[in-house]
Amino acid sequence: MDGALTPMNMSPGLLKVAVRARREPDAQFHSVAHLIDVAALERAYHRQRRDAAVGVDGVTKEEYGRGLEANLRDLHGRLKTMRYRHQPIRRVHIPKDKGGTRPLGISAFEDKIVQDALREVLQAVYEQDFLDCSYGFRPGRRAHDAIRAFLRVAERGEANWVLEADIKSFFDSVDRNTLLELLRIRVPDGSIRRLVGKCLHVGVLDGSELSRPDAGTAQGSVLSPLLANVYLHYALDLWFEREVKPRLHGSSTLIRYADDFIICFELREDQERYDPSCGT
Repeated sequence: MDGALTPMNMSPGLLKVAVRARREPDAQFHSVAHLIDVAALERAYHRQRRDAAVGVDGVTKEEYGRGLEANLRDLHGRLKTMRYRHQPIRRVHIPKDKGGTRPLGISAFEDKIVQDALREVLQAVYEQDFLDCSYGFRPGRRAHDAIRAFLRVAERGEANWVLEADIKSFFDSVDRNTLLELLRIRVPDGSIRRLVGKCLHVGVLDGSELSRPDAGTAQGSVLSPLLANVYLHYALDLWFEREVKPRLHGSSTLIRYADDFIICFELREDQERYDPSCGT
């Protein structure tokens, strides 16, 4: 798809996956879990922030790095033999500008490494699939790029009517079973999907209270933004491109940043047809 990226620092194995995913948009990847090797875990370690908040284990990047080689080899061994267990996520509440709070999940440091290595593999596939309308949490794309995209549409006279929306509590309400089925479309690798499941089905420690939610993917998780983009790629982006646009009489453009999006319409009749606030 347009906008797909192939980073220069991508490992040879990941590069092969990315090239095949781009060349064969219907191809399935049955065996990519082996790409999460010690080298991938080390790359993920170095991508973590040194000053990031700690999870339930209280371990910092500096502390984990003191025995880095041994720690990563032990972690890789547990991943290979399916003995790896994701620790509970520590929940903190961040104030919003307009009042209220936003819950963020902070994973244990080792879990951040696993999530980031898993994200790297999945990103090699899905960056080739994601549509140009998607701007949030993607390499080489920022919120300002989404704004510029809107300005280009407006300058062409195709943003006369605009539907603005966000998906309420999206990260907290994602249907996990549906998400795993959507992943199966491109990545039916059972080991990858089991590992994603371990990252999803974890306890949440909020103060002294431990809960086990059966839906959602934690905001603040290294992996969550990519999983959100996968879900919305199928549920929103492709739906709009394949089902909505062909039925409209004028031009229309979807611009999405994670779970916030706008749809620009050239004609009012098209906007009224798809805007719930119009009562149609």
